[in-house]
Amino acid sequence: MVDWIRDRIALQLATRAHAPQPVRSALLRLLATAMLCLACLAGGAAIATWHAQRRAAAALPPARPPAEAKLQAELTRAQLALAQSEAARQALQAAADTAVVETARLDTEVRFLRSQRAAKR
Repeated sequence: MVDWIRDRIALQLATRAHAPQPVRSALLRLLATAMLCLACLAGGAAIATWHAQRRAAAALPPARPPAEAKLQAELTRAQLALAQSEAARQALQAAADTAVVETARLDTEVRFLRSQRAAKR
């Protein structure tokens, strides 16, 4: 009896019309296709951004070499030191001029006082 049941199942499987059925559902295939399209769009956008950044970097003037930048900084520092020295020299000259004027005034006063003292004698 067991053989008869097995033969009947085999006969049904052999005579039935078979059509291949998809392993995954249509919704899952649609979602997979959409995800693949989004991944391609993101990759394309990343490549376009990278290319635009490289073009922008190429358009910039080349950076100064470190030695030239160091020389420029040294020149700027020397110019600042020269300007400070010039300001100090001008301040010292102004103080000296004031001292000369004060000395001349005091000398005039001393002469006047000596002449007054000589006149009293």
